This record gives sequence, C-alpha cells and structure tokens, in this order.
Amino acid sequence: MGFERSSFLYHWKPQIGLDLSQSRRCGDSIFTSTSVIHKGVVNFIMKTRLIIAFYITVLVCLGDSIQQLMADKETIIKIAASGKLIQCSAAIDVILLMDGSYSIGKGSFERSKHFASKVCDVLDINPDRVQIGVIQYSSKPKLEFALDAYPTREEAKEAIKNIHFRGGSTEIGRAIKHVLRKGFQGGRNEVPKIMILLTDGKSQDNIIPPAIFAKKSGITLFAVGIKHPQWKVLHSVASEPSEMYVFFAEHYDDAVNGLYTTLTQSTVCNDVPPSCYVESRNCLRTTIEAQKEYRGNHICWKGKNTGFYVKPMASICPIYGWKRVESKIHSRCHRTLCPDPCESNPCLNGGTCITESVEEFSCLCPLGYGGDKHCAGNRYLIPAGLVECTVDLIFLLDGSWNMGLEGFLFAKDFIKRLVQSVFDTTTKVQISVAQYGDKVNIEIPIGRYGTVWELMKDIDNIHFRGGNTFTGRALDYIAEYGFRSAQGSRMEVPHVLVVLSNSKSHDSVTLPAENAREREIFILTVGSSSRLFNEMNLITGDSRLVFTFSDPQELYGKVMELRTKICGLNTAGCYSKSLDLVFALDASHKVGRHDFRHIKGFVKNIISQFDIDADLTQIGLVIYSDKPRTVFNLDTFDSEGKMKKSLSLAPYLGGNAWTGKALQYITEDTFSARKGARLGVQKAVVLITDGQSTDEVTTVAEQLRRHGVTVLLTGVGEAQSQTLLRIAGNPKFMIPVPTYEHLKHYEANLVHKICEGLSQHMFFSP
Repeated sequence: MGFERSSFLYHWKPQIGLDLSQSRRCGDSIFTSTSVIHKGVVNFIMKTRLIIAFYITVLVCLGDSIQQLMADKETIIKIAASGKLIQCSAAIDVILLMDGSYSIGKGSFERSKHFASKVCDVLDINPDRVQIGVIQYSSKPKLEFALDAYPTREEAKEAIKNIHFRGGSTEIGRAIKHVLRKGFQGGRNEVPKIMILLTDGKSQDNIIPPAIFAKKSGITLFAVGIKHPQWKVLHSVASEPSEMYVFFAEHYDDAVNGLYTTLTQSTVCNDVPPSCYVESRNCLRTTIEAQKEYRGNHICWKGKNTGFYVKPMASICPIYGWKRVESKIHSRCHRTLCPDPCESNPCLNGGTCITESVEEFSCLCPLGYGGDKHCAGNRYLIPAGLVECTVDLIFLLDGSWNMGLEGFLFAKDFIKRLVQSVFDTTTKVQISVAQYGDKVNIEIPIGRYGTVWELMKDIDNIHFRGGNTFTGRALDYIAEYGFRSAQGSRMEVPHVLVVLSNSKSHDSVTLPAENAREREIFILTVGSSSRLFNEMNLITGDSRLVFTFSDPQELYGKVMELRTKICGLNTAGCYSKSLDLVFALDASHKVGRHDFRHIKGFVKNIISQFDIDADLTQIGLVIYSDKPRTVFNLDTFDSEGKMKKSLSLAPYLGGNAWTGKALQYITEDTFSARKGARLGVQKAVVLITDGQSTDEVTTVAEQLRRHGVTVLLTGVGEAQSQTLLRIAGNPKFMIPVPTYEHLKHYEANLVHKICEGLSQHMFFSP
C-alpha cells in the first residue's frame, strides 16, 4: 500500500501482491510466508510520523486427489497391460459427457480427451456393435458428434482429437437433463444405454435428481473423476454398486480396464477371453481440499470517507489462514488381468516380442532371422552381390507431439535396423540423424561416429523433444545446411534424405521439397498412415519412393527394399546410352504361378530405370517353358507405360523349362533387324531362371555371345553356381538370388551391372 501526495493531502492508493508460489502448502500462515511479492509501506504525516509495513500475500491453494490401488507394482503394470488388450464387442450405445468448463481448464480437458480416446480402444466400434457419441457441457451442453456419426474406431478417435475446449460455468445437472430430453441421438432401440460422465463433481447446479432419474430410466451411469474430483459426489451419481462405476481418468489404462471389467461383470459384454480373470482389491480415494479458517485479529488501517478525502483510521481486522482437510473413501476396485503371451519369451535369437492380443503375439526378428514366426533357425546373411552403398544419408525423424513417444521409439528402432543392413555390406556410407518439430536439431552430424555399434548407441541416446510438426521448415533446413561439405558431406556421392513422419505438416511441403530435389537430394518417405500418402508423395515427387505400413512387422519387412532404393542411386550413365535389351523369363512349372508374379514385378521396376526411346533403350520380352513366346519385340513400344501394361498381361505357362531353346529363339528371332534390333548398338539379354533346364544351355549361350549379345543371368534358388557361370560366361554378369521373393532386393544390383557394362563398353556392339 502507499499514499500518493497532492498539494494538500494524501490520497489512499492500495497496492496488492499475489503470491502464486507452488512451494506454499494449504494451511501455511500468511505471516510465515517467505514468498512475499509486494511490501506496502504506508508513510503519512499528521502530527507524528508513523511507519507501518503491510505484508499482503494471497495464497491460491489447489487440493490434491489420489486414487490408490492396493496392489504391488507388478500387478498394477499387468492391469495396465491387460487394459490395452481387452475389448468389448457387444451391441451398446455409449455417450461421453465431457466437462468443458473453466473449472476443469484446458489442460485437464485435453487429458479428458486422451481418456476418451483410450475408451475407444477398449470398445469394438462398429455400426453393428458399439456406437459412441460425445457431448461437451459447461454453461450449456453441445453435441460434438452423434452416436451414428463415426462407424470406426479410427474415425471416432480423430473426431475426439479435434474437439475444442469451450469454457463456461459447470452445470452437470443440465447436461444430464439434455441427454434425457434429447435421448441418445443416433442411437438404436433395444440396446443398452451407457453414459460416461467425466467431471470433478463440482457442479453449479443440482446434479443428484437428474442422475437418479437417468438411472431409473435404464441408463448405466459411469462417473469418471478428472482433475481434483469430489469423490462423494461421484459415488452418489454413479450406478450401483458405485465401487464398480467410479474411476479416475488420470490413470488411463487402469480406468478403461475397470470400465471393461464392469461391463463384463454386468453381462453387457460376454466376450471375455477364457484365460483372463477378474481380481477385486482395496482402493483408497482421497480428496485434499483447502478450507479457510479464522486465526485471530490484528490492527489494520481502514479509510473513512469524509466527503473530500479518505481519512485512514486504525481498526481491528480478522486473520484468516488455510488448512488442509482430507476426505477418504475406502472402496473396492475390480480389474481384469490377462496373461501376456510374451511372458514366456517365445522369440528366439534376440527377437523382440510384441503382444498383439490376449492370445497372439508377433516377433520383431533381428536382421537375418525373418523367415520364422519365432525368429528360429540360422541367421541368413545379407544377400551377396548387393550394390555397395556409396551415399551420404540423413534420417529426418519426426519428433513432434503428434508422433508421440511410442512412435518415436519405434522409428529409432527402424533406423537402427536399416543402418545395420547398410553397414553389413559396405563402409562407404556416411549417416546423419536429425529430429524436427518446431525446429530442426542435428542429433548425429554426418559421419561423426566411430564404429557401427557406437552409431547404434548414439541413436539410442536421442531423446524425444516434442513440438509441432513443421515438415516444410525441416526440409528447407536440410536442403540448406544438411549436405554441406564443411559439415563433412561429400559432393561426389549421391545425397539421400529419408523422412520418417507420423503426422501432417503444419506448413506446406511442396516448395521446400521441390527446392531439396532441385539440389539433387534424393528423398524417400516412411509413414505409418495411408492418410499421409498424398503429402509424402508431394515430398518425394514419386509414389514409388513412399513407404507406408500398418504395423511394425510390415515395416521391418521392408528394410531390404528401402536399402535397395537408397543404395541403388549411383547408376549414372543409363539414360544417355543406346541399348537393345531383352528379358527372358522362365514361366515353367518349376517357377510356379505365384513366383512368376514376383518375376514380372521385378522386371517392371527394372524397366523404370531406363529411358525407353527408339534412339536410346529398346526392350523386348520373351517368356518360355516348353517353347518360347514373344510378349513384345524391341520396337513394339516406345513408352514405359504401354510396356508395363503388356508385361502385366504376360501369362504363366507351366510345363517344362527349355532354356536352351528359348535362348536360340532370341538369337535368331528377337535380335533380328525385322524385330527391331539395331546395328552398332550394344545388346544384352537378362535371363531369369532357377538354372534347371530340360535341354542343354551352355552351347546356346556361347552362340549368343558370338553373335554379340551379352548374357546377364539372375539365378534364383539353389541353382549350381558352376552351371550359372557357364551360362553367363563371366562372373560379373551373374547374380545369385536366394528366392523369388528376394528379387526386389536386387533391382539396383542388376541395373548397376547393366549401366556399368554400358559405361565401360563391356557389352558387344554387333
């Protein structure tokens, strides 16, 4: 406080300080506070000089709320884990009443939304089973979406995520009356009606009568406490027995487990896995509130209005303090526990077990053990003969809130697997890792690490930063600063950027991506949602460079495919050279219909690497079994699209493999001038087979070479290497592949061999 002097008198000028220090506890005396924000010193002169110091502190106290489950830590972890596995598939209509008042505040409202999303995870949302709707209430209720608005769990969760906090007073009774008056909008007749009320119980209207009426109307009412709930109010509102219908939203997984348990115990849901069981344990719910109490009096100064000015006068003022008042409710908490199928460590050879459901699991196998569900067997090596990975590679990792910690850790694990696949076959790659949200952080500068294992450790040590998703800003940063020679990047090797993201960008990615590509940065994107495909396609400029997945195992299965894309870039020279290229595909019964599709997919991707033109690359296709058959000649197509369409229609033949006859046919017919072959142009045939032929092949292959045609052999399976070598004539033109499914990992290898041969004039030019 203080006085402000005029020419004749002192006017009263009050000054107030607020102590919002969280170090104070409710019940502390205002005179023992060490956190005084303002001292008001009153100086005034009448007949004497009196100095009085006023210490004014306004303490804001917030009570604490706790729900304590009387169980050991291991049991609590099991309850949380079980809550993520169980699911109710009954036909029920569920309305979520979410408190959006100022009493709750925006922070607690966001946590309520997270709980609502968790509720969706435990319900089988489907038009024929569970329907869910949301009403937000404060001064008045507002229907956010009706029961029949979103027929899938993903759509409902996305809609909940987009609900905005409204604010206002807290009128819970009015919200329940709204539901009673309007009904379950979008609901169905003859199915159980369930209302889940999220509240702190501090309503400004009468909540009990409408809650009683709702329960008498056949509505099952769950009361879920948020922020600092008044447990007695929640117990009086919920259905009976209240111990089965009251939960604490801050304990997300425990609360949804309790919700599911109640639904199964009341026979609403009857699809309980046989291995699961219900446990009942003591739980204590405590509310600690601050109450104001009278502590005594003290001398204070009050102003008296004389008509012209305020005259200060001594007076007696009360002293108030705050005390902590605890209220406790002893109750029982019923929870479902299910055995974890990963407890028995079913994954071998260092595989990571991922629980899929109560009875199902999957193994994330280390690189080289992917052929068995349990990662059993012997480790297969990284396929021999892969192109060396001579690139500078930056991983740009989404570290935003939308990515989340779980997605961030999964992305790091994927980067480690990809790094391992690269370093298993080459040491010529340089790697960097950057994380982005609101801004970009270079976590591992390019090439700044020791061994590959030290790099793995550095990746493990990258911490999740959070923030908003600004992918465009991150692309601009990498384009400008990521591949600078001063930072250790090499100018003579390809620059590759792999963007791992799980959320749409807050800014535009179009121009930043174009800028990066114009700087000759080769971009690939990896995302866990197909809804991001369009944005990822804008970033890469090519849909073939976009990798999406629905579960971790699917993405881990794409490690080698992504490695092939990254390491297959150094293939300069193909687009400016002339070449007559013929593919000879084994379509016999030994290949099989399914594997023949793998062969066709492999050839399609190879075709994309060449500039199809009458003056540059011409491609022909022959399939064979008992006899050869031309699908298209060298001069049939002058565009990639038409060629691929014709290849797609190539039939599977069956029968025996007469490889020698097929090569003879190519020598005499396909490489003839009347079928489009050009004089003075390098020629090659790519033979894809398991090497087992009904007739003799070596002599015919030698005849092809005498006619100026180079034979590149892709031998699949357990073909004898000596047999393959005799057909190819040179180990440089031989590519052994373990299985037809592995062909996709050798696309870059084959293109590299063809382009290398063209650049070094290793092919003949008859």
